Formats: sequence, structure tokens, C-alpha cells
Amino acid sequence: MTNLFTFLFSRTDKQLFILLLIILLFSLNLIGQAVGFNSTFFLKQLLFIFAGLMIFMLISILNIRFLFRYSLIIYVLSILLLLFTALFGTEINGSKRWLDFGVFKFQSSEILKLTLPIFLVSLIDYFKNRSQTLTELVFLCISLMPFYIILKQPDLGSGLIILSSGLIIIFLNGLSLKKILIGILGFLILLPYTWLNILKDYQKGRILNLIDPFSNPLDGGYHAIQSSIAIGSGGLIGKSSEFSSQHDLLFLPETHTDFIFAVLSENYGFLGNIIFFLIFLLFIYKLVIISINLHSHSHRLLAMTYVMIFILCFLINIAMVSGLFPIVGIPLPLISYGGSSLFIYLVMFALINSLNYNKTLIAD
Repeated sequence: MTNLFTFLFSRTDKQLFILLLIILLFSLNLIGQAVGFNSTFFLKQLLFIFAGLMIFMLISILNIRFLFRYSLIIYVLSILLLLFTALFGTEINGSKRWLDFGVFKFQSSEILKLTLPIFLVSLIDYFKNRSQTLTELVFLCISLMPFYIILKQPDLGSGLIILSSGLIIIFLNGLSLKKILIGILGFLILLPYTWLNILKDYQKGRILNLIDPFSNPLDGGYHAIQSSIAIGSGGLIGKSSEFSSQHDLLFLPETHTDFIFAVLSENYGFLGNIIFFLIFLLFIYKLVIISINLHSHSHRLLAMTYVMIFILCFLINIAMVSGLFPIVGIPLPLISYGGSSLFIYLVMFALINSLNYNKTLIAD
């Protein structure tokens, strides 16, 4: 067993793995403080982390060339999984987003964070001698399909993240400034239509509550108000757990999932936040360095897309909890409780690590 672990660890970037472990220990500590170190949530997250790290190390030693070879099949299976969830998934709070496996519930849309970028990157060689505009339109259509299905769950937040992963690849693959400006103009033109015909009433309420949460303090604005109080009450060095009123007295909901950053802020204050952000910045810096040093354009593109998805979700959650962004149900990557999100991010980083380890072996 020791020899196996040594073999697996030898195929892993040491700095990346150590930073990852530190972040996961942060997660366990915060979840324990939010719901108790003897709670079912804490014990299940401990199990998820252990299983996830094993998956990370196993994928890290694989030559993942086969993923590109079978990317169309993988993408189609991901879409079928979304449709299966729509028909037979577990409904929670009015949304069918999860498949119940007993031990944990898997959010099927999460897998598109992995599979959509792989499929799009695998198409780059096929389209390299074709019109750039045609390539971008095809990539956009492929990205819009899962977005539409996820939107119907309904899950606007996850749908936008999946759509963004496709847009990131289009952008990184050489999108011209003219097309970027046209896209921004088109987005602004479609805003009134989106507001009137696509967004549901509760989604409109979240946007309005962002502007003035105190206009509806006991309903739509409640989460934003309580999380802002928790963040502000931490002060410079935070409160001890016995004086953490917002989550201990249950004023702050969803403390172990979407709003776990508020627990960090209340318990560890401004200095705790600084340490937290520094660790994440080091982790992201390491991922970026690995990504840009890959030998292949398509591999760099895939790795950087994963890194940017991670950064995007991180920033959205922090902004959401801080009252700077509407509440869209995006968990804090690697920190919030939950197996689906954790496994997907660990697989992402394992694929980046695998590309790095095998960069002289994997051909374009």
C-alpha cells in the first residue's frame, strides 16, 4: 500500500497537491464549525475528500488521450444524463437537478464542466482549416444545448457556468475584439427580452434584492442581509465560535454550502480572509503556470478553461455572499459541502496534472 501511494504521489505535482490539501483542510474546519464536527455533513465531507483525493491521484497517472478520442460519446452521454435527470431526478425546492445514489446526491449538470470543454477542444483540429466564424458558431451552438436543458431544471446559475465554459474556449481560441464588442452589444439588446420572457419571478427578485435587500428583509433579501452582517461582524481577527451569532444562532442559512464564506469571515475576520485568499491565489498561480507550460495548444486551452471556470465560480460565490452579486446557488469551489462539486473540481485538477506529467507523451 505504501509503495502504491509513493508511486501515485511521484506522478503528482508536489506543490499543487500540498496547496490542495491545505484548502481541503480549510473546508473541513469551516464545515465543522458551521454544522458541528460530529455532524453527518462533516463525516460525509470527510469521506468525499478521501475518495476525491484517491480519484485525483489515479487520474493524475493516466494518459488521457482517450478522452479526446471519445469526446463526442462523452459529450452525448453527458447530455443524456441531463435528460435522465429531468425525467427521473430528485426534486428539491422545486428543481430537478440531482440523481439520488443513497450515499450522496449527484448534480448532473456538474459533469458538463468537465465534458463540454473536452469535446470543444477535441474539435479544434477538425475546424482548423475552416472559417473562424463558422467554428465559433458551432462551438456556441454546442454550448447552448446543455445550457437550455439546465435552464429548464431550473438552474440558471449552473447553466450560465456551463455556457461560460464554452465562451471561454471561444475567447481563448482567438476571438477578435470586433466580435467581442458585437457580443456585448447583442447581450445588452437581449436584456429586456430576457427580463420579460426568460427570467422567473424569483430570479427577478434576486436581482432587485441585490439593489436593495432591505426592501424585502424577511424573504428575498434575508440571505444577503444575514451574510453581510456575518462578514462585517468578524472584524479584524474574527469571533470565537461561542460568540459567532450569525451561524450559531441560525440567523444565517446554508452555512455549510453556499454561504460558508460568511462563516469564515465571522470566525476569522479580515486577517483570516487575507490568509484564505493568499492560499487560493497561490493555488491558482500554480495551476496557471502548469497550464501555460503545456506543449500543446489544445491542452493549454483545456487546462486554462478549467482554471478559468474555477476562478469564475470562486469569484461569483464570494461576490454573492458579500452582496455584490445576485444569489444564484454557486457553491464555493473546494470549500462548500457537497460531493458533486468537489469530485468535479478534483477531476479537473487531476486532468491538468496528468497533462503536465504526460506532456511529452500526449500528442496533439
